[in-house]
Amino acid sequence: MEYLGDIQYRRSREQLRFREVHNFRFLGAEIDPALARIAELSTGIFDVASSMILLNDGTTQHISARAGLAASKMTRDLMSCTERLVAGQCLVVPDASVDLQLKDDPLVIGEPSIRFYVSVPIVSARSQVIGSLCIFDTRPRLNFPKRDQENLKSLARLVTDQLETKRLSETRRAALCLNRTSPDAILHISSAGTITYANRAARTIFGFEKNELIGASISILLPPRLQRKMAAVVRKFRSAGTEFLSFTPIESTGVHKTGGEFPIEFSAGIWANAGSFSMGVIIRDVTERKRREASFEMLFDRNPIPMWIFDAETLDFLSFNDAACTLYGYSREEALRRNALDVRLEEERDMLRSTIMSFGDFYQSERPGIHRTATGQKIRVMTFARRTRHADRDCVVVANIDVTERERALSELASTQIFLDAVVESIPSMVFVKDALDGRFILLNKAGERLLGISREELVGKTDFDLFDKDEAERFRQADREVVALGKLVTIENEPLSTADGIRSLRTQKIGVPDADGNQRFLLGISEDVTERLKVEDRNRHLSLHDILTDLPNRLSFQTCLDQHLSRPEGFALLLLDLDKFKAINDSLGHHAGDELLRQLSKRMLMIKGVDDILARLGGDEFGLIHRGDIGRDSVRQLAETLVSVVGQPFKIENRDVSVGCSIGIVIKPEHGTTADQLMKRGDLALYAAKAAGSSGHIIFEASMEEKADRERQLREELSSALSKAQLSLEYQPIVDTTSGKIVCCEALLRWRHPERGRISPAEFIPVAEASGLIEAIGKWVLQQACREAANWPENIKVAVNLSPKQFSGFELAATVATVLSQSGLSPNRLELEITESVFLTASEENVRLLNQLKTLGVGIALDDFGTGYSSLSYLRRFSFDKLKIDRSFVADLTSSQENLAIVRAVIGLGKSFSAVVTAEGVEDAAQFSVLADEGCDQCQGYLLSRPVSGSMIAPLLERFRYQRVSR
Repeated sequence: MEYLGDIQYRRSREQLRFREVHNFRFLGAEIDPALARIAELSTGIFDVASSMILLNDGTTQHISARAGLAASKMTRDLMSCTERLVAGQCLVVPDASVDLQLKDDPLVIGEPSIRFYVSVPIVSARSQVIGSLCIFDTRPRLNFPKRDQENLKSLARLVTDQLETKRLSETRRAALCLNRTSPDAILHISSAGTITYANRAARTIFGFEKNELIGASISILLPPRLQRKMAAVVRKFRSAGTEFLSFTPIESTGVHKTGGEFPIEFSAGIWANAGSFSMGVIIRDVTERKRREASFEMLFDRNPIPMWIFDAETLDFLSFNDAACTLYGYSREEALRRNALDVRLEEERDMLRSTIMSFGDFYQSERPGIHRTATGQKIRVMTFARRTRHADRDCVVVANIDVTERERALSELASTQIFLDAVVESIPSMVFVKDALDGRFILLNKAGERLLGISREELVGKTDFDLFDKDEAERFRQADREVVALGKLVTIENEPLSTADGIRSLRTQKIGVPDADGNQRFLLGISEDVTERLKVEDRNRHLSLHDILTDLPNRLSFQTCLDQHLSRPEGFALLLLDLDKFKAINDSLGHHAGDELLRQLSKRMLMIKGVDDILARLGGDEFGLIHRGDIGRDSVRQLAETLVSVVGQPFKIENRDVSVGCSIGIVIKPEHGTTADQLMKRGDLALYAAKAAGSSGHIIFEASMEEKADRERQLREELSSALSKAQLSLEYQPIVDTTSGKIVCCEALLRWRHPERGRISPAEFIPVAEASGLIEAIGKWVLQQACREAANWPENIKVAVNLSPKQFSGFELAATVATVLSQSGLSPNRLELEITESVFLTASEENVRLLNQLKTLGVGIALDDFGTGYSSLSYLRRFSFDKLKIDRSFVADLTSSQENLAIVRAVIGLGKSFSAVVTAEGVEDAAQFSVLADEGCDQCQGYLLSRPVSGSMIAPLLERFRYQRVSR
């Protein structure tokens, strides 16, 4: 008996098999020539009358190829034999005429009188039986050897291969067609960030020619913020160890060839590729969509007709224009927390839901419907609706016309009184009416009863003199007379009122109300109790001027105090204080611990500041102090030393002793300036100098600090145009092999010849370029220039180019090197890239990855100034350097200092253990060269061998140079 579960499992397996057959899309197709050749081959190999290749779609056996007998279709009995085949099986029928299942089959009884029948399964790459390869003969055959069965299975596997090849070919043609016809940009990116494929739409959208895109970096199309996101996803892909990772589509901007940015929708996928990875990117230009959305939003928001948009499925409001907010009494935020049913009567909601689900593209109500406002008021509205797409959802946009018939006049005075009473009673402020002549109360609402602590029955008919003391009553009465005499609305701010709960502050508005003859008959007043609001405003005012964490004055308050002190003739000292090692507290113990330390620190500094001094927290771990009184340098230094000492004492944070230090920059008015900008700028310069000096301390501003800062600023401004003005150039210093005495490499050295300042040292302008972000453009130019010139040198001469740590970011570096090598024609093995140990101080894992990426290009990597920077040697285990360069500081006293000799000897030994070439820099005399050669140093560089020379001089130098070592 077959169980239900077994039947369901079998049906599920059959469905999988049928879907697999349809994946090949060959059913009903003409006979395939390649498969026909396999069928013909089968008849010849096994000496049979006929063979067929069949595919089974679950209802019909389709003949994909045949040879021999001309049969159009298989019979049901033969088909059922094929259907029972499983992978690896071979069905053999020696004589069909005696087989219980086939003996009555029409193809056995009649023509073509089949006797011998063999069938093997055709199995897809996904292990699904999708058909069979069959051979027939009109003669019985009692023996079909195992070897023949295996050969027939091999032919069936050939059929599978042919089908799979054809399917992949169809898939590739479909993908190629999609790429060519898609309006979206489709790009393929290599692991180095280089574009290897770009469709026609990509070239149209970004304005590039095909030869400009292929081989270029993806960074030319994307802004830095999107490049950083791509780099982050690449890192995630690498760490996840998956075969594929996709970008969720995001909105960003693209960069046109002209340099302008435009809105795009960006999506991508990353997949593993032969030990590396590749990336596919789809970019959609959404400029027109953004323009339409912006136009729609403007027309929607400013439309005088009340309108809203709601989700067609959830009915939640997505947009609510100003006119709708006014009509329904909701703020925009309140409205967007509701849905379309909330404004309708409960008994109408089911009908409304049905209408929304069933109407077509447009809807107009036949009669006004009843809507509720925020206050519960019913209004009658005509509704017009249209289906639309908004925020990537199916939505309905609705326009509402208020057609409520309002009563313009009430027929009875009683109705008017009820209405007015309801209004007056609902007002949360005190409403009162007095007789304008004698000041007696005529009306008081419930809010007035609560505020005055008296019922209206007790109040009506009395005057202020019956309720308040004489002075207060006289003040109120005098104010009433002035309002009546003025004849217009008067507002009295912060009016004090004595109540049982104490003095309350009122905001009172009063106006005289005339009778039919125009004479002032009544006095109407509305008083709002603003006591609590004033307290909140005072608190907010305090918070706006004070730091919420320490309650010290904040930067805004400090600036105001500084301006006030500058307006006075007296001098003062300004101390700017910044904590040292504070970030480590936040990182190790958490921000709550850092906050507690700042609170304790503030209390300490408040205890030691002068009475007239002003201490403020300027932000983060930065504080400012305006010190008055004795502002002599010795006194100010003493104050600064006291602050450093107090800050340096341990703090108790969460039962731990925590220590920080501080650096202080000091300026004195008027010695160092008379404006806030001057003093703050120069105080910051002094603070920077104090922090640079380290070890927690203080420094008073000196003019040289500003001169240095101004020079750096000028250099930064002039350096930005130095490339375009051809002020930068390269010189080359030869590197000599110690054994042969021949030049083997030349290091490219950047030079800046300023038209007015003359030659500017790289030690001065390179840090400026790094700090200002210009180093990437300059570094790329150096690389291009050096490779272009080196390509004309003899093939055995290399060129060395220095890289800044600032150039290690994203795809750009490896892609730039690859592009430069390709454009210059320089062989990668002739390029050496020199880095310093500071590269490993930040993002070392990422930088090691970038170094490996560079090395994959075939270039050499040299470690410059070895031993002078980063103290750890752990990076030597993570990356295999091609060269170590001994710094000139160790070579200078090589012949007289045993310590320097020991260091040089150790570096040489270290280099040999890592199979790295060792080069010594700063070789200036023959004795140094001789010692280095004897110790096994591979290469030397320095003034002894050659000073740096221009590019035009390097070629003749390479031809004639050979250093003859002087024997000792």
